[in-house]
Amino acid sequence: MLDGAGLLYERFEALKRELEEMGMFAPEYKQPIPAYVRKVGIVTAPTGAAVRDIMNIARRRNPYVQLILYPALVQGEGAVPSIIKGLRMLEQYGVDVIIAGRGGGSIEDLWAFNEEAVARAIFDCKVPVISAVGHETDTMISDFVADLRAPTPSAAAELAVYEYAACEAQRKEYELRLKRQMLRVLQEKRQELEQMGIRLRYTHPRQKLNDRRQYAADLETRLCREMQRTLEKSWHRLAIYIEKMNGLSPLKKLNQGYSYVEDSSGRTVRSVDQTKAGEMLRIYVSDGVVDAQVRDVRRLEAEERK
Repeated sequence: MLDGAGLLYERFEALKRELEEMGMFAPEYKQPIPAYVRKVGIVTAPTGAAVRDIMNIARRRNPYVQLILYPALVQGEGAVPSIIKGLRMLEQYGVDVIIAGRGGGSIEDLWAFNEEAVARAIFDCKVPVISAVGHETDTMISDFVADLRAPTPSAAAELAVYEYAACEAQRKEYELRLKRQMLRVLQEKRQELEQMGIRLRYTHPRQKLNDRRQYAADLETRLCREMQRTLEKSWHRLAIYIEKMNGLSPLKKLNQGYSYVEDSSGRTVRSVDQTKAGEMLRIYVSDGVVDAQVRDVRRLEAEERK
């Protein structure tokens, strides 16, 4: 004969197999636990260590999360309908997640969470349910059918309530990264705007006109420079020609003590054959003109010309 605990164990295994075959433990039916909850429903006894642990941990992690307790019977006669009613009322109230559980005890004390009716109520609940019954070594049917199992009520609070300080630090980090990204984008857009402004100034008709004016001024400067260079070359060549002409000028010869003679008709007298005695000649010297009459014409011999 099996004792009471043995019979309960057999009932537990039988119900577990049945519900598992029905697919109530299947992962595809598990609802995700919201990362940032505002309302947490709790189905447990209003007195005892479980509710105190949940409240303490939730307050420490995030004092802004609202805890809504349904004071349920969690053992003895009337525990099953009380737990089921708590699940349905909190679902209707609109909480974000429900913690259903209690502190540790004997298998008889925890048996309400092994009942098929409680398992079906957890499975049918539209709000994610965390099962937190007894200690870490205790395993209930509610643990298999719930969306998440917590080893203890304290652990359930850790899983359900996000840590405000860590979230705030992460928010500040995101804010800092967002500001940096915005500043980087603003800097890039400012540089693009400046480049577009520069490009616009270069393509503006006024800028083109100024460029043409500058080009014309540069051409004028180059033309003046070339003209000055050409004039200097011309002046230099002219000076050379003047110097050459000075070397050939009769006036220069006169200044050196020479003179030249013209007859009465203005022809230059180069030979005695061009004049005769009695003819009037005009003699040009450096400082004037001498009118003279030829008294005699005589040809020099070759030896005398040497």
